[in-house]
Amino acid sequence: MTTIDTALSVHAERRPHRSLLALAQSASDGFSTLVNGLLDWQERARQRRQLLALSDGALKDFGASRADADGEGSKPGWQP
Repeated sequence: MTTIDTALSVHAERRPHRSLLALAQSASDGFSTLVNGLLDWQERARQRRQLLALSDGALKDFGASRADADGEGSKPGWQP
């Protein structure tokens, strides 16, 4: 086996390892995206519950009505 053949052989053996790393990174990125999405939904739902808990006077302070708060607060967390 020549030096070039040995180098190619070693390089070929590393390719699956690199593709596994890429696959692992892709899976990690996907999981991270999923977790961040779930946390966003949870935060949005929390904010909507707080909005519904505000008094009419507090809503009026920033230019919203009870109908506005009810409309926004009744949306599920996953809906923007």
